[in-house]
Amino acid sequence: MDPILYNAAMEGNTGDDDFLLADYLNRDEENGYQVTPKGNTVLHVAALYGQSGFVGQVINLTPALLCCKNKKNETALHLAANKGHKDVVKVVLRGIDAAGQAVGINKETLMRMTDDGGDTALHKAVRTGRVDTVKLLVKQDPDFEFPANNAGETPLYLAAESGLVKCLSLILKYCNRPTYSGPCGRTALHAAIIQKHMDCAASLWEWNKSLCEETDKWDWNPLHYAVKLGLRVVVRKMLGWKTSLAYTPAGNGNDWETSIHIAANEGRVNMIRELSFHCPDSLEMLNSNGQNALHVAISNYKIRVVRFLLDSKESHNLIDEPDNDGNSPLHLLAASDWISVPVKLRRHASSKNMLFNKENQTPLDISVSSTEKTNLAKRSFKRNLLHCRLGRRDFEIKWKKMQKPEDETESRENTAKRDKKGKVKDIMDATQIHLVVATLLVTVTFAAGFTLPGGFESDLNSSNKGMAILIRETAFRAFVVSDAIAFTCSACAVFSYFYIAINAANAKNLILITVRYNIAILLQRLAMSAVVIAFITGMYATLAHSVGLAVTVCVIGCITFPAFYLLSNVRRLVNW
Repeated sequence: MDPILYNAAMEGNTGDDDFLLADYLNRDEENGYQVTPKGNTVLHVAALYGQSGFVGQVINLTPALLCCKNKKNETALHLAANKGHKDVVKVVLRGIDAAGQAVGINKETLMRMTDDGGDTALHKAVRTGRVDTVKLLVKQDPDFEFPANNAGETPLYLAAESGLVKCLSLILKYCNRPTYSGPCGRTALHAAIIQKHMDCAASLWEWNKSLCEETDKWDWNPLHYAVKLGLRVVVRKMLGWKTSLAYTPAGNGNDWETSIHIAANEGRVNMIRELSFHCPDSLEMLNSNGQNALHVAISNYKIRVVRFLLDSKESHNLIDEPDNDGNSPLHLLAASDWISVPVKLRRHASSKNMLFNKENQTPLDISVSSTEKTNLAKRSFKRNLLHCRLGRRDFEIKWKKMQKPEDETESRENTAKRDKKGKVKDIMDATQIHLVVATLLVTVTFAAGFTLPGGFESDLNSSNKGMAILIRETAFRAFVVSDAIAFTCSACAVFSYFYIAINAANAKNLILITVRYNIAILLQRLAMSAVVIAFITGMYATLAHSVGLAVTVCVIGCITFPAFYLLSNVRRLVNW
């Protein structure tokens, strides 16, 4: 494109002493329209930069440019809507009304044109959140459904997914029959709930309540996603409108579950309460594997849900119920690696002498034979269930299988040796770093002992020649003591690391190595604390004549101690 014409379109210059737009456009109409590397005409460029006056002049001179598309099949209306240039959109729509017969299309046809991605001008405006442009477009063509683009997205779906409640409300208000579908068979209500845009979800709910019954390609309706995400207000509204939604299966084929299973799987106790309030018998629902909510909670280690279900009136029925394989929740508990058993579950189990699955196994059989559980977990579970007096059917067979041959015993011994060597190696790796810190502390505290703050008495005639000038100051004495403590602790830590290195060759001394390593860490912590105290007291001693500055330095230095505490308890803070 001619640079003069391009700059004029970008700046909105329709004519001056050196440029006349009509001359350029008449010349282009005879020789073909000039375009940029992206295929944009002069009308595209002006629309892109929001030059509404220039756009109007171009349309009056060459209305055929209204239908021209760039290399992405975008019209000038697409670019103006995408940038939110409302005035340009108005000029384009007014121009197509005036020049419709000349170009052979009307306003509705132009608005419904799509680019390579299947986006209309309304798609563009909604995606970028241009509220004024959205209102203008939907009011101009209220009878159009605005179907999905190539990605399956409708303007209504885009607004719901992005949380653009104003755009969504405008579409619902002015569009007579908007399409609400989206990718993966989801609706706009699916999108609003999945993204937790509650305002959009409320607007869609008031517009069309039956949307909560629509399912996506996985046969999940909006209620299933609301339960999964713990959106209690949404769940309450949907169940208040139609309680049968709670019984609708989520999933298809041989793998499906209901809302109560989803809540148990996610550990949502509040969702189970809500579902139980509206549908008291929902706890009786089974999934495709014949499992109830307690089965699912135990399988997914949701201890809060397990305790809640055990406190419910249906607890006895839930504990006894077998799934398709004949396994009760107790069988699943035995096969898991839970170390402790809930007290109420253990009490209930004590009243059951035998609970067999389809393989004639009791929970204790599974506990003893399971190879997936650690020895600690096995012992703990056996101790709990034996206390419950749960019987066994094939004790002899299981006992024979548990007896390990000699080669397996040797294998366990070799594994234990490798574990010890691995622990020693980990300690030695950490020791290398700690030794550098300890050595640095020894060096610093040693140097500080001979470069005391305030200096030394240099008067040759004085009896105190060579003595520290601030020796009578309390802060200076605290500096000397804390520096000595830091030096001693760090030196002892270095000695401890030295002896750790001597014993590292023999993995049998793991206990001794570990003890020395822990002692060294304690000594380093004491040394670092003493170094901070030495710094504070030394600075205070030298700045005593300026109390404000001395106190400020001391306060800043004391920040180190809460920092130590926070760093040492960072795991606890993260869990909190």
